[in-house]
Amino acid sequence: YDPAIKTKLMDGGMDDRLATHFAHLFIRDPIVIFEEDLQELDLTKTDHFENIQSTNWQHMRFKPPPAENNIGWRVEFRSMEIQVTDFENAAFSVFMVLVTRAILSFDLNFYIPIKKVDENMERAHNVDAVLKDKFFFRKNPFPLRPSRANTAFGEDSRPGSAYPSRAPSPGAVEDEYEEMTINDIINGSDSGEFPGLIPIVESYLDSVNVDVETRCELATYLSLISKRASGELDTA
Repeated sequence: YDPAIKTKLMDGGMDDRLATHFAHLFIRDPIVIFEEDLQELDLTKTDHFENIQSTNWQHMRFKPPPAENNIGWRVEFRSMEIQVTDFENAAFSVFMVLVTRAILSFDLNFYIPIKKVDENMERAHNVDAVLKDKFFFRKNPFPLRPSRANTAFGEDSRPGSAYPSRAPSPGAVEDEYEEMTINDIINGSDSGEFPGLIPIVESYLDSVNVDVETRCELATYLSLISKRASGELDTA
């Protein structure tokens, strides 16, 4: 990161961690520049910052609110590698949308330290990492307070369910995540500790009463992702 920019941000009141993140964006010039932005420097707009923000890609993009807008801070999912067929691309695109809907509906929390996200990306480049490597992931995504998630995954709502209602006490950050296989993350761990993203998405679909035809089509997409994660189907 650029230490001078980090110092300036902290002098302006930004905390150390956030200042480090934004100072990291300024280690190189933007890839693209728009001619109209060079005509005048309007300090009431964020166009120049957004240019650097949008062209210096990180594993995740932490997006501040645009000027004169109250939509709040956002975290953007980064694009995945393009797949070979339209069906595969549709499957991953739809899956990501459903995950975001489940996060919002169940008030889920998948926070892990950004350094662990970086380490996950490094491991993901290994040959056959989908089956041979483990990745840091949050052990318990459910909210500490009662919510729809506690109902959807509670003992009473799913007979024989391995997922108890969860309301753990907050502890050390290091206790909030662990190394999991991709199969654990997508399909759920054998121990039942982590339910898996696909079961979470399916519980979300149950909660919104999707029509049968749409549900069957979605099932074909989820099946592809599930079997890729387990190794039953090869990745590209």
